[in-house]
Amino acid sequence: MERENSKILQCLSIQGLASSGGGSAAGVDGQNSSGASRTIVKDRLKTFNIQFEELHQRQSQWTVPDTELRESLRLAVAEVLLPAYRSFIKRFGALVENGKNPQKYIRFTPEDLDRMLGEFFEGKWFHFFKLSSSTAVVVVVHSRQC
Repeated sequence: MERENSKILQCLSIQGLASSGGGSAAGVDGQNSSGASRTIVKDRLKTFNIQFEELHQRQSQWTVPDTELRESLRLAVAEVLLPAYRSFIKRFGALVENGKNPQKYIRFTPEDLDRMLGEFFEGKWFHFFKLSSSTAVVVVVHSRQC
């Protein structure tokens, strides 16, 4: 679990976001004032989305019967993931929001992530039906209650 979480956090890291052209105004040359490349930010967000959806699917299937432990685990993930996500979106979100199809890259609000983290360790089985390259429908196939 820790390795999966660290891979997701790497997507939200500022390391490697700057391109060699120097900084410019948001929207010009696909960079913002920090010199971050729009393409790299989009790639990071795409990777984050894929990895978080996989993590959510997997960890929602896991069952932690002890309520206190389950909440502690969720809180531990949320305390690291949510501030990193908020910070990344605040700092680089404008690069994507001002471009084409921002919802393709910024799929989640911090509130969405928090709600989804609340589903971790519940023992639910999900099945994804892919409708198109940008849309997925989630259907609960099986739910285990302890």
